[in-house]
Amino acid sequence: MITIYNRPLEQTLPISLIPLWGEYEGVEASVRMAWENQLLHLRYQVREPQLRRMVTEHNGRVWEDSCVEAFLQREGQEVYVNVECSASLSMLAGRGEGRANRTLFPPDFIQTIDHTVEILENSNKQSRWTLEVSLPLDLLGLVKPGEDLRNVQLKGNFYCCADKHAVPHFLAVSEIGTLKPDFHSPSYFSPIRFA
Repeated sequence: MITIYNRPLEQTLPISLIPLWGEYEGVEASVRMAWENQLLHLRYQVREPQLRRMVTEHNGRVWEDSCVEAFLQREGQEVYVNVECSASLSMLAGRGEGRANRTLFPPDFIQTIDHTVEILENSNKQSRWTLEVSLPLDLLGLVKPGEDLRNVQLKGNFYCCADKHAVPHFLAVSEIGTLKPDFHSPSYFSPIRFA
């Protein structure tokens, strides 16, 4: 169970992401979560041996960059939403019932999602960066307009990845029991409670 509180992000505790499908030296990530009205606020903090920011357009291959992601699903529905953010500020957002045949949100809509990146360090030995994003759960189709989040049951998982790094890595808040890296695994999503 992931509990998200209605308070400023600074007053929430970071949740460490755990490495999956291997151990990755020099890689750490955490996420803080809070909600307000129908916005889900996320602040990721990432430390990696390198910083990759190659994707320059929305709905590009952001998972190949230094990337953080949120996958969310309304309890009882098959469709889930994935929002993936590169350290380049490019974002991918889609919805569907599985990895295949996802419908991407248009770039004009993605541009309206408030998100920022701050590069804290970038050297030959390590990079440190943060990404903040405020996800409009109603506009993403996860809640009804005006619905009180305390009455909503979502499931999801939160990730950090870098498929094209010299050493690819994959981290998540909740365990995933697949043999190969696969974030599109709704059966492993954790319940989310808004308090």
